[in-house]
Amino acid sequence: MKYISSYVASFAIILLLGSVNMFAAEVPVKERVLTESEKFYGTELRSGKKTVHPPFEWGDCTVCHTDAKGEDGLIMDPPDLCSMCHEAKDNKKFIHGPVAAGACTACHDPHESENAKLLVASSINELCTSCHQAKDEFLHKTKNIHPPVKDQCTNCHDPHTEDHLYQLKADGKKDLCVMCHVDKEVWTSTVTDKHGALDRPRKCLECHDPHGSENPKFLVKDTSKELCLTCHSETLVTDETGTKIQNIGKHLDNNPDWHGPILWGDCAACHNPHGSNNLRMLKKPFPRTFYEKFDEDNYICFECHEKEKIQDEFTTTMTNFRNGDKNMHFVHVNKDKGRSCRACHDFHGTKEYPHHLRKKTKFGKINFPIRFIETENGGSCAPACHARRHYDKVTPKINLK
Repeated sequence: MKYISSYVASFAIILLLGSVNMFAAEVPVKERVLTESEKFYGTELRSGKKTVHPPFEWGDCTVCHTDAKGEDGLIMDPPDLCSMCHEAKDNKKFIHGPVAAGACTACHDPHESENAKLLVASSINELCTSCHQAKDEFLHKTKNIHPPVKDQCTNCHDPHTEDHLYQLKADGKKDLCVMCHVDKEVWTSTVTDKHGALDRPRKCLECHDPHGSENPKFLVKDTSKELCLTCHSETLVTDETGTKIQNIGKHLDNNPDWHGPILWGDCAACHNPHGSNNLRMLKKPFPRTFYEKFDEDNYICFECHEKEKIQDEFTTTMTNFRNGDKNMHFVHVNKDKGRSCRACHDFHGTKEYPHHLRKKTKFGKINFPIRFIETENGGSCAPACHARRHYDKVTPKINLK
């Protein structure tokens, strides 16, 4: 009987140990069911074993508590308690709310956690959005999220304290951006034709949302045209030369026959919004003067329009601006003293004349009318540079003057 009792006791211990081991292996950390937040934000902070706070691991509750069992109060309130061992986290100009309130345990578990840094969530973004719920909704529903934001909030924000607003690691209007976008810093500082928007109070944030947007490039408006017109619906003056820049919004309202890129809502099809080395921040070259020797590589227009419109001296197909088969574009442009396209055409929009022909053109300080008259097969004009001259693609005209 004695041996039987001993045997039963031993078997019971084995079963008990086995059940403990089975329980420990039953739901490993890495195999447990993920929450919806963990599925969305990830679990990069998770590890295969718990992270244990050293005082808790020592088993000496009196390091933090007033009694050995840790059941009574703390020996002092956070953050003073935490600062006994940890460097102070509230020593800069802008302090994160939980830190300022001494609520270290809002983010960190004081005993143990399955996450790095004893954090109470399995990812940085899950932790941040547990309070910043508007950003949680934003991240869930927004189409284009800025990669550093999607990765983790702490790429840009310090979770404790910083000398910049919103605990950003640098000034968020530009300095923070160029920490990653180094190419834009080099480009904007070296180009000859700079964009004044970069010197406006919000700098990069005038155009981009740093967290994300439904629009490409994280733009704060639906199209680049809509964005540009937030500034270019008034007459602007450049800082360098004092040159007045036309009120494009008013011009487009008054001239509804719009150039293709304007119809598409895409000012950035022609202009580089970060600046360029070309006239008016154009993406490709364009003559800076009224007269200039023709060079096919010096015209952004040929990104869309066929260069043969200018190059072919005679044609019956490439352009309707011809006198018989004589190409009048060639006559005006393809020469040593060639006129630039903007001598006759407005690249944004027109009203009175077809083909985006200007009502007036500027030569030096003179702003003279073109006085274009359209006919069935051609037309005529009488600007200040010559008397009225006619052209007809079917029946060539003879101009005596």
